[in-house]
Amino acid sequence: MSESLDIRIDRIIVPTSGYTAVSLQEQVDDIISKHGLLKGIITLYSTDQCCFIVLTEYEPGLMHDLEQLLEKIEPEVRCYVAEALYGKDVSLPVDNGETCQGIFKHPVLVDISGADGEKKVIVVLEGVFDRN
Repeated sequence: MSESLDIRIDRIIVPTSGYTAVSLQEQVDDIISKHGLLKGIITLYSTDQCCFIVLTEYEPGLMHDLEQLLEKIEPEVRCYVAEALYGKDVSLPVDNGETCQGIFKHPVLVDISGADGEKKVIVVLEGVFDRN
């Protein structure tokens, strides 16, 4: 049986306080399962201004250090510098229906917008899907 590649798009809506970091790992796992992605790549893209996505250890001390680094940047340009440094997207390999980024790494949405509300992450799944 030959395998054919497919692409699917989904989204994650994250309520935030406007200045926070939120692990997306649980939502990513749910989306992979929901779509039945067996192997391929999943890409997460933040559409909101002053929000970016990093792949990092989701550990309070590290999140605090990241926050301190960002506070050193002038407020007028903080969003733009942070987006340039950290990026708006993360791609992860998927094998056997699981992401392969290591046990402690998480995709994390970092929101420094200062505006509370729902933030949107576009999720693109590319690869081989379960046909059942």
